[in-house]
Formats: sequence, C-alpha cells, structure tokens
Amino acid sequence: MIPNLSKEMIDILQQLRKRLRSEFGVEIKLSQVDIVQQLTNLIEKSHDQRSLLLFADLEDMMGLELSSTIHNDLHESHSNDNIQRIYRGQVVHDKKSKETVSPQNAQITKRIYRGQVVL
Repeated sequence: MIPNLSKEMIDILQQLRKRLRSEFGVEIKLSQVDIVQQLTNLIEKSHDQRSLLLFADLEDMMGLELSSTIHNDLHESHSNDNIQRIYRGQVVHDKKSKETVSPQNAQITKRIYRGQVVL
C-alpha cells in the first residue's frame, strides 16, 4: 500500500483500476502491498492511451519515474515520420504524406462560401 495518498491520486488509481480491469480482466485493490509494481507491469503491456496518460499523471504526483519504457514509447510516437491521433481512446499512427504542393497548384485553389466560388 502507498502511504500519504491525496484525493487526486486516489481518483487516478480508481480510474486506472477500472481501465486495467476492462482491458486485462485483472482485479487490483488499493490495499495490495505491491500495487505500484502490478500497475507498472500492466501499463507496460497496455495499448490504451488514456491509461498511459493517467499513469504518467500518477507518476508526476508521486514524484517518481516508475517506467522509462512508457516515456520512450511516447517520445518515439511523436517522431517526425509519424502522425499520431487518438480515436476512441486508442492511439492511431499514420505516416506523414510526402506530397508537396507545387506553386502552380497552390494558386489554383478556390474558396467556396455557401456553395458559391468567392475570391
């Protein structure tokens, strides 16, 4: 059990418990001695972006850095070659488009307002 938990930390732990129970089917109790280790192990396997962010918030509140692999994964997902978006709580990685607009095509664009071409 973790001593000196604030209300915000308990709320985050409750949310993490619910998310990990729905994802992995594992029951985690706040009174368990090794709750932090269990959370760390499950978060490393998790694909849920919201769970990763909640765990990162919990780390910040506790003043610890419990999992460096999660931080590395988050930094790698923000690399220049990938575009990251969240769809229904899950991270979707898209490759950046290498297409460039030529100056000729850039001048041809039209603006349409209420179905009419405007200048």
